[in-house]
Amino acid sequence: MIELIERADKYAAGKANAAIDKAIAQAYADGYRDGYKDCEDEIPVDFRENKTEFVDLGLLSGTLWSTDYERNGSEILLLPHAKSSTLQIPSVEQWEELKNICQWEFDIDNSYDLCKALCVGPNGNILKFDRTGKMNIDTLSEPWEVFFWIKDEKEGNEKNAVHMYNGARKYKNAQTVIEDFFSGYKLPIRLVKTK
Repeated sequence: MIELIERADKYAAGKANAAIDKAIAQAYADGYRDGYKDCEDEIPVDFRENKTEFVDLGLLSGTLWSTDYERNGSEILLLPHAKSSTLQIPSVEQWEELKNICQWEFDIDNSYDLCKALCVGPNGNILKFDRTGKMNIDTLSEPWEVFFWIKDEKEGNEKNAVHMYNGARKYKNAQTVIEDFFSGYKLPIRLVKTK
C-alpha cells in the first residue's frame, strides 16, 4: 500500500508542475500579445517607475498635480480623449478647485500670445502651464494657447478640456475655461493623484 501512495504522489507532482508551467506560459503569451496590440494601437507605454512628479499646492482636497505634461521623450504627449481617460486626468471638480483656490499669473508676450500660466497654491508652491496647442487632425493648431483633457463621462463626441488663452488679444486679458472639443482631437495630459 505504501508503494501505491508513493507512486500516486509522484504522479500528482508531475501533473501539478505541468499544469502550473502551462498556466505561466499562457500568461506570458497573453501579456506579449497585449503589449504587441498596444504597440499597434500606438499606446505609449513607459515601464520606468515614478516617472511623473507631483506638486502639493496645499489644496483642501489633498489633490496633487503633475509638475509637467505627460511626455513621450522630450515631446509633449498628445492623445485623444478615449486614451486620456484611461489615465488619472483631473475631474471638473479638481480643476475648479485649482482655478478658484490658487492665485494665477499669466505671462503674455509682445505679440499678445499667452506664453504660460503660473498657479501659486495656498502653501506657496507653484505649478506652471506652458502653452501647448492641440492636434486637430494632423496639424498642431493654436500653439500659443494651453489645452489639456479633463474627465468627461457624458455620451457623444464632444468632451471637456481646459483651455487657457488671451481672450482680448490686444488687452492681455487671459481666460481659463472648460470647453467641449471633438474627442478625437489630440490634447496634452496633466495627471493628478490624492495624498
